[in-house]
Amino acid sequence: MHNSSEFQYIAVDTIHESATNPRRTFDEAKLQELAESIRTNGLIQPVTVRPNAEGFEIVAGARRFRAAQLAELFSLPARIVDLSDDETVLWQLVENSQRVDVHPYEEAQGFQRLLDMPGYDVATLVDKSGKSSAHVYARLSLLQLIPSIAEAFSAERITASHANLLARLPQETQAEAFEQCWRKDWQDKEPHLLPAKHLSAWIQDNLYLALADAPFDKEDPTLHPAAGACVTCPRRSGYNTSLFADVQGDQCLDGPCYQTKVNAHIDREIAARPELVQIENGNLARRRSVPEPCSAGTSARSSRPRTPTPNRFQPAKPPSPPSSSTASA
Repeated sequence: MHNSSEFQYIAVDTIHESATNPRRTFDEAKLQELAESIRTNGLIQPVTVRPNAEGFEIVAGARRFRAAQLAELFSLPARIVDLSDDETVLWQLVENSQRVDVHPYEEAQGFQRLLDMPGYDVATLVDKSGKSSAHVYARLSLLQLIPSIAEAFSAERITASHANLLARLPQETQAEAFEQCWRKDWQDKEPHLLPAKHLSAWIQDNLYLALADAPFDKEDPTLHPAAGACVTCPRRSGYNTSLFADVQGDQCLDGPCYQTKVNAHIDREIAARPELVQIENGNLARRRSVPEPCSAGTSARSSRPRTPTPNRFQPAKPPSPPSSSTASA
């Protein structure tokens, strides 16, 4: 990689934006403000470009380039660098991640673009970007959002905190959890967004199942062959502790699978020990509760307990001895 030590002025019409730039959204009002500043003071910080068959490709400075076009500049100060395709993507990712106004979803797409290249894994991203593994995993998880939630997040209808909580869930439960982000009070015309802590509490009460309380063997892959053993399942918080650093205990995120394993465990226990009688069968399906509209300041967290009652067995009682009157008869 060769970097020129000095910048030079390049005609604006020879510069084009990069298709791999993680940044995809630009605030038009802020672009106009920057353009006005450029008209008054000029472009103080040069853009970074690399030469290609079409002229010069923007490596860093797409926002400055757009504002310069609005300011009707004929040329731009630019530093020319010689980069390969993967070096360009990495440069763009790091440059954008150092700017506070880059959307997390765009940063996630940049991380994924690098992971799709040979020689890159999460450890490499951590080393190259200077971000923590928890940050990288949290960003990458955003790409698991279902389209409707990803759209709401990109439009900033929900915060990054909401999006991170939802992205960690299996996609089949995300839509239901997304509904818990909102509440409509009696005086509201439209539902308003609740703080992320309310969503977190609902998820803990309605979707998480503590594996420590599971009555079955978590290392047994035969209870539910299609899912395998719990200890190797990615649908539990303990599978990726960097992503679930805030979650206490090892939590199962797949209620139907959990219930299937409980049922298989019960069937095995009864078959192996017919003298046992099942005296309790708690409802192990997730108890979901949608908060009713309530007055401002009232918590939307469900007041009903979610933790299932464990299944218990006891030896069958022997038949009662006949009464004396029956014996004499």
